[in-house]
Amino acid sequence: MGEYKRVGILGGGQLAMMLCEAASRLGVSSKVLAPDANCPAKRTADMAVQADYEDLQAVQEFAADCDVVTFEFENVPVRSLFSLQEANHIVAPGAKILAIVQDRLTEKQFLQDNQIPLARFARIDKVSDLGPAMEAVGLPAVLKTRHFGYDGKGQTWIHEEKKAEAAFDLIHHHPAVLEEVVPFVREVSVIAACNYKGGFVAFPVTENVHEAGILRQSSIPANCSVEVAETAIAITRKIIDALGYVGVLAVEFFETGNGKLLVNEIAPRVHNSGHWTRGGACPDQFEMHIRAVLAMDMPQPKCASSAKMQNLIGADILQAEELQNAGWQVCDYGKSRKQPGRKMGHAVKWQ
Repeated sequence: MGEYKRVGILGGGQLAMMLCEAASRLGVSSKVLAPDANCPAKRTADMAVQADYEDLQAVQEFAADCDVVTFEFENVPVRSLFSLQEANHIVAPGAKILAIVQDRLTEKQFLQDNQIPLARFARIDKVSDLGPAMEAVGLPAVLKTRHFGYDGKGQTWIHEEKKAEAAFDLIHHHPAVLEEVVPFVREVSVIAACNYKGGFVAFPVTENVHEAGILRQSSIPANCSVEVAETAIAITRKIIDALGYVGVLAVEFFETGNGKLLVNEIAPRVHNSGHWTRGGACPDQFEMHIRAVLAMDMPQPKCASSAKMQNLIGADILQAEELQNAGWQVCDYGKSRKQPGRKMGHAVKWQ
């Protein structure tokens, strides 16, 4: 890609903020595009452009002086990415990959087609689909919108057949999937990266705790067997190879009582469960992503022997000073509105 390197990032949230920090450490210029003029990434980017993700002209102008364009969240319009690729801009991960992963149904069909284990699921387009779906999946089950779901949004549980229609009303009859509820012993995730030559790097398997659909805590080492950890990394590699993926990708798993792993979700980006790497690994997940998408070398990360991360959600950010005094490193995202359920920062401690 030549001597001069600039990475363009669609999205201006905390992930973009930390990606820009990592770019700076590598001597790489960073540029973000976001509709919010006061987004967190504005503090760390070399340049910030305020525009809508669907404004194709603005997106094209944004990309004009970038060596590569990437994104920090799944809900970027794939139309914008395809338009960049059609104009010969390099986009990593690619538009086709995002098109698969930002739709829960096509993501699950992709996993199924590649013989990757996952929970039972059924497609829901209309009320009459609910009955056959519940019969196929079983109850209890989780009804999830196919698009725009994150941090527990766009989903609701169904415990009884007679309440299925009410659940569909709750998600406003959006196209959805009905998922089997998996009894699991733990949730784990793998953060991995791949470059244009197929070079693969994985961080240690992370154990996660969610509350109300939002990640609360992550820690390494995960309390799973070596065999389970190796299997999780092998499945992640299989997903990356099948997608032809470039950049950092996260795969979330359920581990069942018999040590079996089921893929829950794929995130085509740096991930909340990898925040412990910021200070707990060198390179961290953010630097690894910049390295991968700019065709730089990707060294095996040197990681802490143990680390813990907790999200600071809503008013939790008010505990920042107390946590720092207790030996935690706090990252405040600089968001002005401290509303319930909103990630305001995180805290990490490692050994």
